[in-house]
Amino acid sequence: MRNVFIYIKGVELRALPFLLLIFYTTFSFAGSKEIRWEDVFKDRPAYKYIYFKAQYTDERGFKHQLEYWREGSEKLKRVTDGSLELYILKSGKDRLYYIIDKKKGILTKASRQTLYLIGEFSYNWNSLANNLHKPEGQYKLRKLNYKEEKIDIYKCEWYILSFKNNTQKICWSKTLSIPLIIKDKNNSIVWKVDYISTKPFNENVFYVNKKDLLIIDLDEEVNPHAD
Repeated sequence: MRNVFIYIKGVELRALPFLLLIFYTTFSFAGSKEIRWEDVFKDRPAYKYIYFKAQYTDERGFKHQLEYWREGSEKLKRVTDGSLELYILKSGKDRLYYIIDKKKGILTKASRQTLYLIGEFSYNWNSLANNLHKPEGQYKLRKLNYKEEKIDIYKCEWYILSFKNNTQKICWSKTLSIPLIIKDKNNSIVWKVDYISTKPFNENVFYVNKKDLLIIDLDEEVNPHAD
């Protein structure tokens, strides 16, 4: 089962969740017109620097903490539960991914191209930067006539996305390109951003410390010419 918001398999490495939403007639819609995913969930934040703290509940009911740093479309860092770190750093036309599991003492490195080769198609910039993953197959997306929510000065608008047999509501911040709140079909909050800053942060945030870690280079494993 895949969840709504992004977390990496075991916690964040492989199973990047899908938004699985279905329409309930009790919801109030802004109109009957369906909207395309690309028309709403655009990766166009108004700020170069974005930092936030969020909490979410996974499909097993366990709660997690997420910290997030973003600098434009060049750099991204996510830390889950203080022990699993993900870095995405642009390198030419490709992006390099570094995943550090502090508990196991392992650093896994791979390019986006290598991740595609091994079948990690959902492991992409938009999913991880926007904290949403576009559903495969048919879906329905509509805007809700709900009052705008606000966290500090940052506002979000409510949408509902139908996919298979699940329903969730998403309060999307256009200026940050992230959801601030996500609710499940029981109207329980399963994702909530608690703190946001758009001030510049120290570049050391994106330094990948490899000291005392076992390094697994997937590019070398997959590329037959690596040696």
